[in-house]
Amino acid sequence: MPRTPLRWVFDELPPSGARRGGQVAEHAFGHGLGQFVREVCQNANDQESTRVDFELVELEGDALAELLGALRWPELHRHLAGAGETQTPSGRRLREFLTTMEPERRLLLLRIEDRGLMGLTGEEDGERSHFRALCKDTLFSVKASEDAGGSYGLGKSVLWTFSGLSTVLFTSALSELPRGRRSPRVIGRAELPYHAVDGEGFMGPGWFGREVEVPGGLRAESVWGKRASALAERLGMSRAHEDPGTTMLILGFREPAREQVQSPAQIASELAYEAARWFWPAMEADFRGLELRVSGSGATEVRAEGHAEFAPFVDAWRRRHEAKTGAEAKLERPGDLARIPLSVELPRPRNGTRRTRGEVELLVRLAEEDAPMSRRLATFRGAGMVVEYRDFSGLSGLRPFHAILACGRGRAPGAASDEDRMIDRFLRDAEPPGHDAWEVTPTIKDNWLRGSGQVFVHLWGSVHTALRQLLMPPVQAGVEGPERLRKRFPLGRAGRASSASRDLFALRDFEASLVDEAWRFYGSVTTELDAQPWRVEFSLHHLAEDGSHARDLAIESLETEPPLPLTQRGEAVEVTVPLGVSAFALAGRSIPVEDELRYTEIGLRVVGEQGDPG
Repeated sequence: MPRTPLRWVFDELPPSGARRGGQVAEHAFGHGLGQFVREVCQNANDQESTRVDFELVELEGDALAELLGALRWPELHRHLAGAGETQTPSGRRLREFLTTMEPERRLLLLRIEDRGLMGLTGEEDGERSHFRALCKDTLFSVKASEDAGGSYGLGKSVLWTFSGLSTVLFTSALSELPRGRRSPRVIGRAELPYHAVDGEGFMGPGWFGREVEVPGGLRAESVWGKRASALAERLGMSRAHEDPGTTMLILGFREPAREQVQSPAQIASELAYEAARWFWPAMEADFRGLELRVSGSGATEVRAEGHAEFAPFVDAWRRRHEAKTGAEAKLERPGDLARIPLSVELPRPRNGTRRTRGEVELLVRLAEEDAPMSRRLATFRGAGMVVEYRDFSGLSGLRPFHAILACGRGRAPGAASDEDRMIDRFLRDAEPPGHDAWEVTPTIKDNWLRGSGQVFVHLWGSVHTALRQLLMPPVQAGVEGPERLRKRFPLGRAGRASSASRDLFALRDFEASLVDEAWRFYGSVTTELDAQPWRVEFSLHHLAEDGSHARDLAIESLETEPPLPLTQRGEAVEVTVPLGVSAFALAGRSIPVEDELRYTEIGLRVVGEQGDPG
């Protein structure tokens, strides 16, 4: 019986005639190498991989001809050329890449291999199939653990976004095999926009494998066993070990947002840097022990402590059990370390019966004045990926530092409490598709009752307070904000200071002091408005002996959490708050106070105003 032929099969245009111009998911992420590394390593990390290798290979001559022959290049090229004729951004990029590749006859490949995973398990159409989720589906995610970094099913789109040919090949050794199958498993997928070949329209995506007839037409399915082994060898994708896992080959690897072409060695160096930058927590032995290696002109084991930018964060984490706590938490010399627990109270989940009260852990390490990445706070949870490096350089007056906010399962790896698990779940829901922030997302609103925004106001307010207490230099001439200042808050809609309007807004946790010849003030503002945006204007003024307004005092800077649009209005600052945000924390500073006014009292005026709902 003749073997089923290997070929490319593209989905035909549906009866509706609807066309698509490319992947919607590719617009959810940045197009830099950092985002690429985050998504690829996160997926392996979520599956509890023990090792991920990146290898850059540039093919030309006979080696390239062998690859293209195994890939059935003439058939794929017809579809690539057709897609290149479509008037879409995806089509334009394909056309430009083919125009460069064909005369040069050179192709850069990125080979990504993971170990310690289950591989691409599952049937071609299995409901919980890892194979189907990665190689066929769009916006579906199958994760192994509840603290996984990804949850949207979007991250895999970077594989095709970073391919100049929008084509990725897969070979996998499976931990669990479907009945009658043997590893390895091989398949290819191209993610093209709508295109036509010889007058016939195609939706865009296509697959490379065994041609199989199914109800409704033809499709390409996985290649298995000895035939797959021979094909993988021709494609340069053979796995040198028997550990379960997957090898991915990105054809025509390039960074979409970069204009200047880099050498394989330069790309490898940047890949290693980005892996260290975002995954140093996961690489720690007491966390997940993830191993990462990058090969360009030579193999490099990724070590975060080898980068001056990230070594202080790694040092703080490794020495966290030596950190000073409580009354002893004083930072005097560079390298001194303090550990501060911060309380967190979550709203009730929609499928739960109670609120969660737990803690996250703030680690602060005093730094040298000229240390790279100083005044940054690395945030992460149980996934072991740094969500962001939050910049606190705007809080002037603080001594230089490096800080970590370890949350959820990441607070105590291997010994997480029920509260840690709930905090991890909440923060996972609070991450947008890029997993690069914690904020109120549609998923938060779907899964949790009201009050999520206040969680972040309280959390970042607590972080600000702890950093100020630890890092503000001793100020002998410091002056506490007078009691009179704390009472001068005419809150409400502009021009209407009725009790009803004042009830719509509140200023909480206010603090003020005179430091380095300027007034610094902190607090948070909340509103009861649900269905409208709103605005708040802040202004300072000196007070006369009788408490009357004597002279305006300009606000030099103001920061909010979450970051909100600010408008300078003379000596005042207006904060514009969009629909859905019911609270924010603030930190502000006045201009330097003149000598003769330094010891006078000041007033803070805060006016809240309902915005236009339209």
